Amino acid sequence: MKIYFVIPAFNEAQNVPSLLRSIQGKMDVLGLPFQIILVDDGSSDGTAEAALTSDAPVIVLRQSNQGPGAAFHNGFRTALMLADDEDRIVSLEADNTSDLSILPALLALIDQRHDVALASVYAPGGEIVGASALRKVLSWGANLLLMSALGTRQIHTYSSFFRAYRPAILRAALDAYDEDLITEAGFVCMVELLIKLLFVNARIAEVPMVLDSRMRIGASKMKIARTIRGYGQVLWRFWRGDYQPEPGLIELPVRSTTLGHRP
Repeated sequence: MKIYFVIPAFNEAQNVPSLLRSIQGKMDVLGLPFQIILVDDGSSDGTAEAALTSDAPVIVLRQSNQGPGAAFHNGFRTALMLADDEDRIVSLEADNTSDLSILPALLALIDQRHDVALASVYAPGGEIVGASALRKVLSWGANLLLMSALGTRQIHTYSSFFRAYRPAILRAALDAYDEDLITEAGFVCMVELLIKLLFVNARIAEVPMVLDSRMRIGASKMKIARTIRGYGQVLWRFWRGDYQPEPGLIELPVRSTTLGHRP
C-alpha cells in the first residue's frame, strides 16, 4: 500500500518545508511508501522551489492562480493515474494546520471498508484553537446549515481539506462527473466534492481533530465574505439538483445513500 498526498498550495513557501518534513517523519514511523503531489496554485513566493528542496518524494504541478478547487481537481487526477486500488489518497492543507497525528486513524477507517475518512473539528473530541471568534462562529454555523440541508447527520465537518480516500470512490466520482467533479474555485470546493461523493454512495466516517491555527505561518488565505457566498452557491446548486450525476453514467453500488436531496 502506498499513500498519495494531494496538497494545494498558494504562497506557502514559509509553511511547506516544515509540512513536508512532518509528512516524511510520520511516514517513516508508519513504515509506508508515499508520494507527495503538491499543486502550486500560481504562487509568487517560491512555494514550488521550497517544496522541491525537500528530501521527501515530491511531484510539483504548476498552474496559474485558479483556486483550491482546480488544484484539487488536477492533484486528484494525477494521483489516480499513479495509484492502484489498494493504495490510499490523502488530501490536506499546505499551511501545517492538518494534525498528522490522526493520519493512522483516518487510514484505519479506510481499511474498515469506508470510502472516505474526514478529519472533523466538529465531531465529538474535535476543536478549533487559535482562530478568531467570528471565524469559529461562521464555520460552525455553515457546517450546521449543511448538516440540516443535506440530511447527513453522521457528518459534522464538510469543508475540511484533510481527508483519506479509497481510490475506487474517487474513480467512481470522476467517471460520473468528469471535468465537473469540482467546479467551485474557492474553499467550498471540498463541500461540493463531498456532496458528489455522497451521490455515488460513498461510505463516510470521521475522526475528531484539533485544528490549531497557530501552527500556520502567515495569515489564512480564506476570505470570509467570499466563502460565505460560496456556501450559499453550493447549497443553491444542490437544491436545484445540479450536483446529481446523469442517470446511466455509472453503476452505483447496491446500497442507499444518506444524502437527503430535495428536488
